[in-house]
Amino acid sequence: MSRSPQDLRRLADELASLSPEERARLFSEASRRERLRPPPPEFAPPVLTGGTRWLGGNLRREDLYGDDGR
Repeated sequence: MSRSPQDLRRLADELASLSPEERARLFSEASRRERLRPPPPEFAPPVLTGGTRWLGGNLRREDLYGDDGR
């Protein structure tokens, strides 16, 4: 959304007047909204091909990596 220079100046003044706690809450809320935007209508998730399917077995970390500290 395009804003006029006056709107941006007013928003900057309001932001500057917030306490550090209020500013942190504002940025947290704004970033949360940014992450939750729906994907565009033409988006299709990639489909991986190749390899084989999982045939069973234990997927515990110790069984996958052994005892080498990973």
